[in-house]
Amino acid sequence: MSQILKAVLFAAYIALLIQFLKLLRPPQKAIEIEYIVRPPGTYKKIMREIKKMNEKNKSKYQIFDLTFQKPLRLPTDLIYILKWTQAMTHYSSPDFINGQRPFLDNDCPIYNCFMTNDKSMLQDPRYFDAILFDVENNWDYHPSIRALHQKYIFTASEPAGIFPICESSYNNYYNWTWSYRLDSTIPQPFFNIYFKNGTIAGPQLKMQWLDNSYPLSNSVKSKLKGKTKLAAWFVSHCNTKSKREHLVSDLNKYLEMYNFTIDIYGMCGKHACPKDDTNSCLEMLQRDYYFYLAFENSLDVDYVTEKVSNALNYYTVPIVYGGADYSRFLPPDSYIDAKKMAPVALASLMFEIVKDPVTYYTYFGWHNNYDYKTNSLGSHLCRLCEMLNHSPQPSELGNFTQWWNTEGACQEKVADAKALDSQKNSSSAKV
Repeated sequence: MSQILKAVLFAAYIALLIQFLKLLRPPQKAIEIEYIVRPPGTYKKIMREIKKMNEKNKSKYQIFDLTFQKPLRLPTDLIYILKWTQAMTHYSSPDFINGQRPFLDNDCPIYNCFMTNDKSMLQDPRYFDAILFDVENNWDYHPSIRALHQKYIFTASEPAGIFPICESSYNNYYNWTWSYRLDSTIPQPFFNIYFKNGTIAGPQLKMQWLDNSYPLSNSVKSKLKGKTKLAAWFVSHCNTKSKREHLVSDLNKYLEMYNFTIDIYGMCGKHACPKDDTNSCLEMLQRDYYFYLAFENSLDVDYVTEKVSNALNYYTVPIVYGGADYSRFLPPDSYIDAKKMAPVALASLMFEIVKDPVTYYTYFGWHNNYDYKTNSLGSHLCRLCEMLNHSPQPSELGNFTQWWNTEGACQEKVADAKALDSQKNSSSAKV
């Protein structure tokens, strides 16, 4: 046997032995990473070039670098996710800390993802597999140059009416969306609905609700007894896009006819409930009140916050006001939609329900079939990592601005900007 053949066979034997030893070693969740060596000033130079492009290219159009080669990765390497605009980090959420930890802590089935807000970590932003852009920080400059393999992901937990994106350059810019909207690539509503067996029922674009007409359990009935006050509203923003404060004012006028009023807690009312003791406030809601005003600060598609699930879980009837189709989120006969009736009719309905305990009980039949739980980011982070591992070549969202923006929001944004400029010019003239 020739020396060359012996060497080849020996090398093959060693390779097989190494693979066998790897199988014997217990799996390691956390993957150690070695960062590439960065020549001094390389990242700063790249970012200077990107900023120059943005200054020259005011319309924010993007340039794909067709010559850029995606770096070769080992099979055990991580998928790198860059939080370009500090997406959600200001909430101090444990799910958005840097590193691989969020995917491990949430027991994600696929956990080879790594998040960071350090744009220089991989030397060139084009080396990242995905970049998250948060709607609340959309005024930050965006990268003008990108690589074809990258996925640009729009994230939002705040409403479109307050944070509209009006520039047409954002059409064909994002690849995926991750927001409270149910038709997002990764939908993340503020709460989930569960069947009694623990499986997720919704919310969904088309919900198939179970029959809620079964008799209430004595346990539920016991929690509904002893209520003495009509309605509560916990609120901290007194002037809103939705003008909900005007509706509450009108409703209160008509409720005075029945010797009732809405108790307003927080900065906008006369009642106080400590923010650092939310549970006590909600327990008071359950004990004393028939209704809770779940009025949103902006009227947007699918924008239904935890105000609704809090009311449900603490045995009050939510009176909702928002831009959502509430049949996606709430069973029939479990809520009152204030947007569908005049304040005078709503006041009358509330009075009639309070007078008749049997009618009031019918609003709680959903307890026979469902549970409501506040959503966490964990499962959605897992979904993000799973999709980044298995998704095909990214495609762009051509009609993004039409999809995201609430009707009239961009016109209002322009009007607000003109009013602000006029105010500044007026102040300058006086000086």
